[in-house]
Amino acid sequence: MNLPLLSACFAALSVTFYVLLDGFDLGVGALLLLQPHEGSRDHMVDSITPTWDGNETWLIMTGVTLLAAFPIAYGILMPALYLPVIVMLLALGLRGVSFEFRAQAKQYRRKWDLVFALGSITAAYMQGLILGALLQGVSVDGIAFSGSVFDCFRPFPLLCGVCVLVAYAVLGGCWLQFKATALLQKFAERTLRFALPLFAATFVAAARVSVSIQPGILVAWQAHTKLLATLSGIMIVAALILFAGIGKHPDARPFAASLVMVAAGIVGLSVLVFPDIVPFRVSLWDAAASRLSQIFLLTGATFVSPVVLGYSFFAYWVFRGKTPEKGWDG
Repeated sequence: MNLPLLSACFAALSVTFYVLLDGFDLGVGALLLLQPHEGSRDHMVDSITPTWDGNETWLIMTGVTLLAAFPIAYGILMPALYLPVIVMLLALGLRGVSFEFRAQAKQYRRKWDLVFALGSITAAYMQGLILGALLQGVSVDGIAFSGSVFDCFRPFPLLCGVCVLVAYAVLGGCWLQFKATALLQKFAERTLRFALPLFAATFVAAARVSVSIQPGILVAWQAHTKLLATLSGIMIVAALILFAGIGKHPDARPFAASLVMVAAGIVGLSVLVFPDIVPFRVSLWDAAASRLSQIFLLTGATFVSPVVLGYSFFAYWVFRGKTPEKGWDG
């Protein structure tokens, strides 16, 4: 049994669940910055209140998988990504604090909304920066990082940061159309009509630049042309369905299309970097831990993942339907 491959698949699955489940929540948080009406901001926060706190578990599981199953990769990537990772974690923590304080300190709610929005924007942007740094390629000497901690702040990662942030805004806008009512739906429609074309533009720009700065991406395209072309086609079709569904019924159609669009992008990225765990530098087999560590990790994942996934599905089921304008406590 190919245990490193199974561990890598679990890491990819964890990343996918995190992006799909926490992406719209970060997107809604970022869109708070554009919403001037306090009642509408309350409605936006209420729409993510029942589910937002469990989503980051998948991010933790991704980190644990990297540490336990691929310690060499962990030792290379963490020094390379210290700055964006630390800023991202601080921003996520700040979101949690502001989420609680905005509910209690009503006289300062606008200020805490601003903190929540900035925390969401920062966390989303740092995730894009990390993605861009990985695709650009980190400097490796043997099994150690040999570059500068500032390598991740080059133009391509900065562009990827914008792309991911806008993608989350699209997910957030689709979520609001799905869950919100009346005035807030109009806000979601305006947001999507601007954010979706912007995402398409930044995604195409990032794709074009990536081929020129990272030869491994061009090699992967040549090796998996049909598969990557199919995934690109799925993204385009999903984006068209999303755009056509803005402001129309059923409200869930744009959100479902956005999830398909983003999921296809994640699968495409996985195809581009496979079989490397440090993209274009170290393969997952060369970075793998001992067989016992792999078994321990996968055994834990087998028990923990269904519980976390079950909690998420249960929360979405209980709080299905439109979010009440005065909150779930009404």
